[in-house]
Amino acid sequence: MNIKCAGTTEEVLDLFASHLSQKGRSENTIKTYCGVLHSFCNWLEEQKKDIQLVSSVDVQSYMDYLEAEGRSNSTINKIYNAIKTFAHATAQLEITKDIRRVTKIDKEGPSEFLTKPDVEKLLISVKNSGNKRNIAMVYTFLETGIRVSEFCMLNKSDVQFNSNGHTGQLTVSNSKGHGYRTLPLTKTVVSYLKGYLETRDDDNEALFLSGYDKRIATRTVQHTLKQYGITPHMLRHTYCYDLVQKGVDLSIVAQLAGHVNTTITKQYVS
Repeated sequence: MNIKCAGTTEEVLDLFASHLSQKGRSENTIKTYCGVLHSFCNWLEEQKKDIQLVSSVDVQSYMDYLEAEGRSNSTINKIYNAIKTFAHATAQLEITKDIRRVTKIDKEGPSEFLTKPDVEKLLISVKNSGNKRNIAMVYTFLETGIRVSEFCMLNKSDVQFNSNGHTGQLTVSNSKGHGYRTLPLTKTVVSYLKGYLETRDDDNEALFLSGYDKRIATRTVQHTLKQYGITPHMLRHTYCYDLVQKGVDLSIVAQLAGHVNTTITKQYVS
């Protein structure tokens, strides 16, 4: 198979599926591997890149992206193996060379989350920094549990303040492709969001900006939170875990977190 001859993503997928079929792979395996490649192609397109010109740097960036999204270690490794199979099928072994992989085995239960003392320590630290954007960022993650990709896509128009001026709602476009969801905003997070927005005199539609006045990127978020010893998915897991521990019905937690079903949500039941 030679993907250099294929002009579209669909043709690449068809060739890959044909190759897998010739190798005797099951229909489920073919469907899974092609699904992985399709998602990878979509991500590449968002980065203004092409599957026909993919490099090891692109594959590594995708692995990093998946990790930042909070995907489990086993899921990331399965995705890597599917891309590696594609690399073999297209005689492009170099694209999976020297890739940093997630090799540790997933533990049972949710990924690491913050205890109440951890959260208190975090909030004191970020408030002491005096950076209103970072304060609003941390509170938004903690009180909505959104994914980092969803966070980066937020626009100012996605925030609606209630008539009382103290609470509100946040409209989140689901990064998994399942429409959108509306999340309640408490008085606390509204206060810090307003405080941050009052420092802005630009006309950029993005809710959060980088230090260069551009829409904030995943890596910027990761780097910012790393200063406080945390990651975006740690805050997401903290949000979900806290809801479950408070007795909120799993179906409601799944809806708020943007889970397709409660299977994922059940991992937060201790």
